[in-house]
Amino acid sequence: MLLLDIDNQTINSIRNVVVISPTLIVQNEIAELLRSNGVENVDVLNNSFQNEDIFLNAEETVGVVIDIESNTNIDEIIEHVTALVPQKMWCCLIGESDSISLAQRLAEDNILYFNRVTQLNLMVAKITANKMAVPTTRNTVKICMLGCKGGIGATFLSIQIANEIVKTKNVPVLLVQGSNGSQDLDLLFDKQIQGDIVEFDKNLDIYMGDHKHLLKEDLEKYNFVIFDQPIFNVNKDEYVNFFDLASTFVLITERHPNSLRVAKRFMEQCERQRNEHNRLIRTFFCIEDCNLEHSQLMSKGDIESLMNCSVDAIVPFLKKTSAKTIVELKLSKSMKKVINKFSMLVIGATPRNKNSQEKSSFIKTFWEKLLS
Repeated sequence: MLLLDIDNQTINSIRNVVVISPTLIVQNEIAELLRSNGVENVDVLNNSFQNEDIFLNAEETVGVVIDIESNTNIDEIIEHVTALVPQKMWCCLIGESDSISLAQRLAEDNILYFNRVTQLNLMVAKITANKMAVPTTRNTVKICMLGCKGGIGATFLSIQIANEIVKTKNVPVLLVQGSNGSQDLDLLFDKQIQGDIVEFDKNLDIYMGDHKHLLKEDLEKYNFVIFDQPIFNVNKDEYVNFFDLASTFVLITERHPNSLRVAKRFMEQCERQRNEHNRLIRTFFCIEDCNLEHSQLMSKGDIESLMNCSVDAIVPFLKKTSAKTIVELKLSKSMKKVINKFSMLVIGATPRNKNSQEKSSFIKTFWEKLLS
């Protein structure tokens, strides 16, 4: 009997196995091998797994076989798989590399990898095993949205990014508002929250309170956990605690020395953690133009030169609007575009532009003196 999911459904299950590959020969080879071993419901997507428009429906799909071709960039592969494949759906990768270290490193993240030339039969044997041999839960990606000043819209952006991931990728997401934050998720979502994880919508759950009360098993069912964590009210000696919480950080500031100073201090701590502890840390820098007066203070180029990093997103000013919940706010087309692009960048669904050039100006020198 073929046991493809936790419901112990047989090979006659209406749920499909999806094969993703840009190569017709590979598509046919995998599909025929699966069907000949009793997996009748096989769908083929003629696409690269890096295409951000791929959509997998967890209600219709039990598992996916992904052709990564010659790609051996482990971090990139993991980011794309996490953004594409919902938890509780099994995933097998095939590729041209026969590197043992590649397979081992992916296995650490509960992702199985097989060489396309020599190991396809082994892969099919695991898929059709009498008990589940392919992991259906991968490591959850944790992202900290760090507000570098109060009242600049960090919670708003955290919510919008969580919601955008759900809408675009259809994977389970948990939004956590830390205990030192504004504690207003119940008002923003019009939901009663009393210390437990609350379902707001399909694939989007919310939690308000101390993250230490969340158990590992609470988090494992989510592809992404978004932490709304203000940092402007945290002593810089306590910054180190954030690195036990997540490895991806979004610094949210406005164009004002106060918030830029906080962001710069945290990014310096990130650099120390990378150098001294060999931590893999991803940082993103976002400007929220929540204050029209402050939005004219500094140019993007001056901020990039001052902070010694690129500005990954500028969220335009949001006019006052009313809606029952924050996710029902009517956003402008430009803001929707910014949030979508930034969300996909943060979760690794799109590559980061590494070619931005630093600028220097007289204004930079002026602001450096203010920040120091």
